[in-house]
Amino acid sequence: MDVFMEQVVEKTPTNRDKMLELWAKVSAFALAFGLVLASIAFFPYIAPLALFFGAAAVWLSFRLSKKLVIEYEYAFTNGELDVDKIIGKSKRKRLCSVQIGTITSFGIWNDDMEVEADSTMVIASDNSGELAEYYMDFKYKDYGDTTLFFSPNAKMLELIVPYLPREIKRTYQGGADR
Repeated sequence: MDVFMEQVVEKTPTNRDKMLELWAKVSAFALAFGLVLASIAFFPYIAPLALFFGAAAVWLSFRLSKKLVIEYEYAFTNGELDVDKIIGKSKRKRLCSVQIGTITSFGIWNDDMEVEADSTMVIASDNSGELAEYYMDFKYKDYGDTTLFFSPNAKMLELIVPYLPREIKRTYQGGADR
């Protein structure tokens, strides 16, 4: 019997994301207002062109703010976990794909832990704290030693655990992490 599940986790915007969105919108409106005001005051014959460029700046700022909406999709199929990043609900990028049987460690992440210095971090968690953040260490063909941070729900964990290597499953079920 095939095992398949998808989970979509929306990344909670950070303060940096919120400030970037606010800065883009405010600066676009200021540019649009300045262009229209300057064209009316000094060059009234190019007012339609200034209005067009102002509207284009506002439109671009809203496009940029849409790109700050990020979701992560975890697709689990028969022991393989695929992690995709979805930008603005339209563009998809594969972050990594891992056979669960080949991982070297797995568990709940806490702030006291450290990532190996030469390990590549793939962060695909919700960033909100609602779901527990898990880590998974493995070798990936594109990145080498890799640590994946993700926020699976209980049902996704139920599907992942049977595919864990025996020694990791034993320590994970026993509660000992890293």
